[in-house]
Amino acid sequence: MNFVESMKSMSIFLVITISIFFLTGCSITSNSNLGHTTLEYLGHSSIKIVTDQGRVIYIDPWAGENYDEPADIVLITHFHYDHADIEKVETKKSTVYITPYFDFEGKSIPSEFPGYSIKIAGIKINAVAAYNEFHEKEESFGYILELGDVLLYHAGDTSNIEEMKLLSNLNITYALLPVDGVYNMDPEEATEVAKIINAEKVIPISTGEDGFYNVENIRKFNVENKEVLKPGDVIELINN
Repeated sequence: MNFVESMKSMSIFLVITISIFFLTGCSITSNSNLGHTTLEYLGHSSIKIVTDQGRVIYIDPWAGENYDEPADIVLITHFHYDHADIEKVETKKSTVYITPYFDFEGKSIPSEFPGYSIKIAGIKINAVAAYNEFHEKEESFGYILELGDVLLYHAGDTSNIEEMKLLSNLNITYALLPVDGVYNMDPEEATEVAKIINAEKVIPISTGEDGFYNVENIRKFNVENKEVLKPGDVIELINN
């Protein structure tokens, strides 16, 4: 069984697990470090979020090393090796994985967002389109997370697709967009997408080939509301 097949099997198991959570009223155990919601840029497309309730969320684990806090939720946009190194993540029995093979059907909740939505431990997660010639539409997601009054969009690996227009009136707080131009958007295309989405702040991710941090691509990503994070930088997520 290859890695993708293994994750498909895991996703089926997790659907059953989450259903048990919903039916029994159980919730994911929160961490003790309560405070403000923070985002750490681990590098490449890898993100760590700790919510104000202590929930720990990892998106596209691969880059960086700060995976020691056990995950409540792990989001995988697609199964290329540099977006899905799940072995790096410290987990617990209640850790939930959401992947392009996760079955949202029958568990979707009303949402103004395109795509599927689900609520886990009080966090609403919306799966939206992300694709191009290198990423099949059926095997790739972007995610929008509702974190209190903050909407955070992680684009995954994508190009400027028609569905981007559906995000323009959502008042997204933070948009994380790839800019490396290798298997997704180059800085110029990402600049156009940033204008379409019209988020309050835009953070360039996946900035260089093979996960390297590329200052030149960041410079060419020419938007006024750009917030540049280097690997290891941590910011507080706020809605102005």
